[in-house]
Amino acid sequence: MKLEANTYKYIVNPETIDFKGRMTVPSLCEHAINAIGQNIRIEGYGIDVMQREHRSWVLLRSAFEIDSRPELYDRFNITVWPVPGNGITYNRCISVTDDQGNELGRGTTEWCIIDIESRRPIFPELNLGGIEKSIPCRSPRRIREFTPETTDSRRIVYSDCDFNGHLSNIRYVDMLYDMLPETIIDSPGPVRLDINYRHEVRLGEKMSIGLKNNNDNEILFIARNNEQTLCSASLQRA
Repeated sequence: MKLEANTYKYIVNPETIDFKGRMTVPSLCEHAINAIGQNIRIEGYGIDVMQREHRSWVLLRSAFEIDSRPELYDRFNITVWPVPGNGITYNRCISVTDDQGNELGRGTTEWCIIDIESRRPIFPELNLGGIEKSIPCRSPRRIREFTPETTDSRRIVYSDCDFNGHLSNIRYVDMLYDMLPETIIDSPGPVRLDINYRHEVRLGEKMSIGLKNNNDNEILFIARNNEQTLCSASLQRA
């Protein structure tokens, strides 16, 4: 099988924009993950194939840099390509461009494959390497533990869950943006979003979420189930 970069076309629909008419950051991140999933399927290792082998893809870390967000009914493209991973990881990168080819953003993600029953990683054996195309931005940073300044709590409901019955990774971005002040979510300026996914949480379980202003340009997010950290994130503004 030949590994290559593939481009997927999208359009900004009304349900993906905010009250300023721009596509929301969570929606843009969700489209990026969707494009990566399509690309993995083309490579022959989609969700359906993995489930038959009692395996599953798990997202470990991601980083997205968004320079500007498309507006209602704008057409945009997401190009996905594989780069070699390290140890047990598989890396997939993206570039977001408008219909004229101008870059709107970029990102890189780190994945592993787990055994569905044991939930433990499987050492790479799929011969999925990469192509001679560089990572478009800094790799996802590791976010240290911290004590949040603002907290909230919620229970995981049906609409939060993915095909595994666990909280969908993209919901963490929704939760982060739900807690942000309007002055930040209203800003059209460039942002960088780093996310570390640590543990899974199931339907019906409770979790606490929190924010901390790390400095004038960075906000930290954390999600916990009791004392166990589920996810942490950093949102940096230019």
